[in-house]
Amino acid sequence: MVIVMLGILSATALPKFFEKNTFAERVFFDDTLNAVRYAQKLAVATGCEVEVSFTLTEYSLKRPANKTQCGKLSPPPSFDLDVMHPSTGGVYEGSEPGIAFESVPPTVIFNALGESSVSASGNDIKINTRTITIVKETGFVYAP
Repeated sequence: MVIVMLGILSATALPKFFEKNTFAERVFFDDTLNAVRYAQKLAVATGCEVEVSFTLTEYSLKRPANKTQCGKLSPPPSFDLDVMHPSTGGVYEGSEPGIAFESVPPTVIFNALGESSVSASGNDIKINTRTITIVKETGFVYAP
């Protein structure tokens, strides 16, 4: 009976441990979610806009190098200073080999009030079946 149970367990559960792509996808999703949340919190804490830019396979966080550009609409600030990751001290950016975004806005900018620049229809970041939603008016970032 024990051998039969081990056979069933190994046939159903073991393949999940060898499927690295599922775990890598979840890690990239969580990293992206945390990065967007951090950008919103950093904008509120510093009183300066923070930009999250996306490509097909990676994200990065930037803010204006010149503090006098913060909060100005005209001319719009240039996002030329990399945001540092709070735990590693390195540049806050991320990618995962073999994992790509299915849909993202090209950039999301959070202002000092935490509001986001995303449009009402383009506020979702999708990685396979997982979705990150950004509420434009409040900047609230969540995974439904």
